[in-house]
Amino acid sequence: MTGASMETTRRNAVDPDTRSESLPPGFIVWLWKQARRVVVFVIGSTVLLIGIAMVVLPGPAVIVIPLGLAILATEFVWAKDWLRYARRHLENLSLRAAKARQRTKGP
Repeated sequence: MTGASMETTRRNAVDPDTRSESLPPGFIVWLWKQARRVVVFVIGSTVLLIGIAMVVLPGPAVIVIPLGLAILATEFVWAKDWLRYARRHLENLSLRAAKARQRTKGP
């Protein structure tokens, strides 16, 4: 190996621009998606746990729990299913409350 080629090899090992080329682009995309999923999981589960705590503590649990599920539903199918389930039951509850209100008003 000549002195010039050894210099180039040493420079490439230290130069960050050439190091990033050695990683496949698919790996970088996969790593970004996994990091995003972790961040969404941490934030969403924290909001969800705060909402669950608000069931017994003072606070708007009815708003915070679906908000946590909505954050989690951006990345996880199971959270989207829970959100649909909660929305369906909330709609049924509001219909029953509206019917009960109409019955108590009377003629």
